[in-house]
Amino acid sequence: MKCVLVNCEIYKVETPPLYEMENLLSTLKIDIDFVATQKLEKISTSSFIGSGFLNEIAQFVKQNDIDVLVFNHDLSPLQIHNISEVCDILVYDRSMIILKIFELRASSKEAKLQVEVAYLKYMASRLIEKDKNYSQVTSGGAGGLTNRGAGEKAIDIKRYLLKRRIKEKEEELDKVVKLRKNQRQGRSKTLPTVAIVGYTNAGKSTLMNHFIRKTENVRKDEILQENRLFATLSTNTRYVKIDGYYPFLLTDTVGFISHLPHSLIKAFRSTLEEIKEADLLVHVVDISSPSHFEEMKVTNETLKEIGVDNKNVIYLYNKYDQLVDNFKPFVGDDELLTCLNDDEDFEDIIKLIDSKLSSFYVEVSILIPYENASDYYEIKNNEAILETKETEFGYDCIAKISKSNYKKYSKYLMLKKDLDE
Repeated sequence: MKCVLVNCEIYKVETPPLYEMENLLSTLKIDIDFVATQKLEKISTSSFIGSGFLNEIAQFVKQNDIDVLVFNHDLSPLQIHNISEVCDILVYDRSMIILKIFELRASSKEAKLQVEVAYLKYMASRLIEKDKNYSQVTSGGAGGLTNRGAGEKAIDIKRYLLKRRIKEKEEELDKVVKLRKNQRQGRSKTLPTVAIVGYTNAGKSTLMNHFIRKTENVRKDEILQENRLFATLSTNTRYVKIDGYYPFLLTDTVGFISHLPHSLIKAFRSTLEEIKEADLLVHVVDISSPSHFEEMKVTNETLKEIGVDNKNVIYLYNKYDQLVDNFKPFVGDDELLTCLNDDEDFEDIIKLIDSKLSSFYVEVSILIPYENASDYYEIKNNEAILETKETEFGYDCIAKISKSNYKKYSKYLMLKKDLDE
């Protein structure tokens, strides 16, 4: 599919980066035949760009057999309608392109419902009466009665059907949201939660899979990991238990992008709730990207929009090995330069996360009699044992125990204390 991409510099208006739209279109296998650019003092309410520029684009479209006209901007229903009329071609704005990619990527039931709700709301907001010449009022009989024109009836029917469909899908999605909420509340009582956030394609799934491979005695099914935008839309949560470190629940979330349609943010509220409920955020940044500062800003602004404030955050500056001349910028206490495929770098990551989770655990010296070996293995599997000596009295351990389970194992602290005395 061939397209003309329209990208405008608008006075005092922030424009999404062009390279980002190029990547979005590549994801949809849409080839850019030409990039039409224009500087605008102000946006035309009727056609976004000036009429002269629009006519030039229409001529190019006709002469070069272009399939679709794409704007790297959001358009109003009237603008889409008028541009399509002049160019006689399908017109997509930025929100529609992102929605199409989300639709392509959605695999779980929840993700599919979220995307469908967002898409239906997008379509409902862009309903426009195309047949403007239809009479809205017709003369009636002797009583002067009036009838609505056929044009308005058609659009009213479409609007009604869309509203009904949206309501049905939102009710279906609400059931899934409630189920996820119950699951989250059930598991969050005992273990701290860590959520991975960041711009799309920054390396979040790579980090998640590294933890899955390192985790002991659990299923090893990894999540989809590809070098492409929005490789996964589903929220994936895994139990992480690495020898010598605090266990926790790790969640991978949908990636962010600049000017993410508000309808998508609202539709993915249950997914984003995982971030709101997390005890610690791990913000993965592709430092090799020339726009990584902007990408960090977009992620932070999106987090603020969904109500995530005052969270503990770790910053992982990924792909530093791809920096020119091996340049290594200065990083602070809660920041790491990482190459997520490097085992040594991963050790630094787990140590930093572990230090941030220390407030949820206490380090204790305990003695567990051999006849209570099941408790020893329970602590080993579900908590963290740093050191063990097998003595004549039982397992003499230094362990990290969650505060929620401290009372349960306190009897072993007393045994150790009595032995030492």
